[in-house]
Amino acid sequence: MTLPTRKNGVPAAARTWISRRRLTGGLVLGAVLAQGPVRAASGASGTNGAPSGPVLVMGVVPYLSARKLAELYEPLRLHLALSLGQPVVLESAPTYVDFLTRSATGRYDLMATSPYFGRLAQLEQGYMPLARPLTDLQPLLVTRKTNGPRSLPELKGPTVTTSDALANLTLAAQRYLSERGLVSGKNLTIRPMGSHANSLAALERGDSVAAVVSVTALKQVGGDWTDRLTVLATLEPVTPLLYMGHHRLGEQTVERLRQIMLAFANETAQGKRFSEALGHGGLKPVSAADLSMLDPFVDELRTQMGGTKK
Repeated sequence: MTLPTRKNGVPAAARTWISRRRLTGGLVLGAVLAQGPVRAASGASGTNGAPSGPVLVMGVVPYLSARKLAELYEPLRLHLALSLGQPVVLESAPTYVDFLTRSATGRYDLMATSPYFGRLAQLEQGYMPLARPLTDLQPLLVTRKTNGPRSLPELKGPTVTTSDALANLTLAAQRYLSERGLVSGKNLTIRPMGSHANSLAALERGDSVAAVVSVTALKQVGGDWTDRLTVLATLEPVTPLLYMGHHRLGEQTVERLRQIMLAFANETAQGKRFSEALGHGGLKPVSAADLSMLDPFVDELRTQMGGTKK
């Protein structure tokens, strides 16, 4: 089955290999970094060894480096390409704002996105839920084991680092801290650093006294951070990620994608390894409750972006 051709962008890439220069710009995540992502999706019916048909673009919110995202999401990209018999490319964006803008303009056919972004995309752009991880995301406030604060009141005045101002972890942490009298811009500075790795590096250098992170992100960043960090506060678990499909694909295609993804993550050895690496614990359908519980955070996101509640 061939997915509908998109009208706003990438189809020309189906006829040429995508330049690696776009990887350095944070746009296309090379499926195998030495090759273009379309070439890596080999094994289907194209005459040159690549899947045939229009390119399906999967956006991934930039919560880690492009290289790390390519490594983590390549198994799913490859499985989709082989199952659908057409090219699939991974794209991200330099920042969360750029990713939000691109999803709003319909750049992505499907995406792995922040739950707040996903809910906003459903409400405003008609994206349709595909799946969500079985495991919730566990946000943490961490600090250095040596010379770090030992209580929340010690955060007054200093800087707390995070990946991005619009990341779901950041919004959750801001709400948690403000409920305890620590308000960003008033008696606390929350400084976005572009990625979890940069945020943790700033903490280690002493540029901040704490960092907003999650159990899963610590695992994905790698290294021996757990030996050098201690948990200052454990926040309420949140929905970690939403997989969404654009409405232009049609309900039948979205349902097919949903079934492919669920079977891959829950029933295949490769998919289970993919889920373990991401901390998903598998995938399940997105419920109405999953979506409605995000609405207060979506309102905060709109406020932070300068929008108004619809």
